[in-house]
Amino acid sequence: MSGRKLVENFIKENINSAYRFAFTYMKNQHDAEDVVSESIIKAIRSAGSLKDPERIKPWFFKIVSNTAVTHLKKKQRVIPFETMDDSDEYEDTYDISNLNEMIEKLPKEYMEVIVLRFFEDMKIKDMAEVLGINENTAKTRLYKALRLLKEDMVDHYE
Repeated sequence: MSGRKLVENFIKENINSAYRFAFTYMKNQHDAEDVVSESIIKAIRSAGSLKDPERIKPWFFKIVSNTAVTHLKKKQRVIPFETMDDSDEYEDTYDISNLNEMIEKLPKEYMEVIVLRFFEDMKIKDMAEVLGINENTAKTRLYKALRLLKEDMVDHYE
C-alpha cells in the first residue's frame, strides 16, 4: 500500500480522535475542525516522509499538535474588537460536575498527556514524540496530572 493510501485510511479511521485532540487545544468546535482539516492536508502532502508505518499514530498526532499550536499563536496576535470592550465583565460560573471538566481545568501540558494517554491510548514513548518532549518529562507530567486530578476530586467530593 502506498504511503498516501495508508495515511488516508488512517485518517478515515481516526478522524474523531484527531478532532478530540485538537479540541483540547482550541476549546471550540470551529477552530478544532480547522486544525484537523489543515492537519489532514499536511499529512497527505507529506505522506512520503512517513518512514515507519507502525508509527503513523504519533506521526499524525504530532502534525495535529503542531498545527494547533500554530493556530493558537496566530490567534494571540489578533485581538477581536469584541474582547477590547472593558464594559463586558466575565463571570466565572465554572462548576466541576464531571471528570471531563476537571481535565479541562488542568494546565495545558498536563491536559495533553491525560488526553493522549487515556483517551487516545498512547504509550509514554508515543506521547513524548507527539509533544516533542523527553519520555521522562512525559512520565512526570502524567503523574503530576493524575495527582492534580486526584486532589481536585478529593476536594470536590469531600
